[in-house]
Amino acid sequence: MIFLEHDCRWCGEEKYELVIRGPDLLTDLPGEFQFVKCINCGLLRQNPYLEWDSLKQYYPDDYNSYQPQVSDIDSQLRRMDKRYGLWKRVRLISKHKPSGKWVDIGAGTGRVLQEAMRWNRWDLMGVEPVKIAADYIANKTGLFVFNGRLENFDSHNECFDIVTMWDVLEHFEDPIKNLNKIKELLKPGGLFVFSIPNMNSWDRKLFKKYWVGYDLPRHLHLYPDELLKNMLQEMGFKIVEKKCVAGSHGAFILDIAFLNKKLESKLITKFLSLGPDSIIPRAISFIPLWVIDKLKLGSNITYITTKL
Repeated sequence: MIFLEHDCRWCGEEKYELVIRGPDLLTDLPGEFQFVKCINCGLLRQNPYLEWDSLKQYYPDDYNSYQPQVSDIDSQLRRMDKRYGLWKRVRLISKHKPSGKWVDIGAGTGRVLQEAMRWNRWDLMGVEPVKIAADYIANKTGLFVFNGRLENFDSHNECFDIVTMWDVLEHFEDPIKNLNKIKELLKPGGLFVFSIPNMNSWDRKLFKKYWVGYDLPRHLHLYPDELLKNMLQEMGFKIVEKKCVAGSHGAFILDIAFLNKKLESKLITKFLSLGPDSIIPRAISFIPLWVIDKLKLGSNITYITTKL
């Protein structure tokens, strides 16, 4: 494995303090990794981090972003369940920009794009670095998908009304470079919507190093709320709204699964064996997580911004 050291991407500070150190709790592949906090600006970064050729093995075929599109799920009940979170994301976009050219960065297998197609309002395309996922989207939807990393995406001077990134910004080696690229892609007044792990979330405080938001070694940066606000303003984005849209239930189940790797509780193991889509875990967590999301304390938070 090849590890790379780097200074803070935002302020250039070299010095840091350790936040957490641990293994890959998702895949159980070997290695120990760490998040550190810049002593100057507070940006969290994985340091050292794995070079991409080493890191890509930590993205298994069943990684969450590579799940089948909803139309390929056999159970009608599960299709309805999976569509709900996607519908909420698309409804959010419709509220702020009901038409226009929309590119989804880090599109995965195109679940959001497939849901957006149902609305028949936008000119859609995707950017996805994993070839098998990019090909899957194109074959299932007929949409154009650029297979490559964002920094290599050539829009041929074409500007977009909407850019979205769902759980992507935390994976970038150089988020500042990529945010500037997004700014180039957007028209003036264009909409930039993205979701990231919520540093203010209740489960980060409760589960500590077992919080799914750390997701070592895949997550390379995490963003304290006040720092991110300043970053976006300095880079020419205006925050219009922020809210917890979807994903809290899935994150909660993973939080428990990660903690149970230490506890090895038979009761928790039995609970987890029901599966995240089971009615029992859903019923138990629905009201508490709904309240938590309303308080903007969910595991993920979505920022709605416009280019100034």
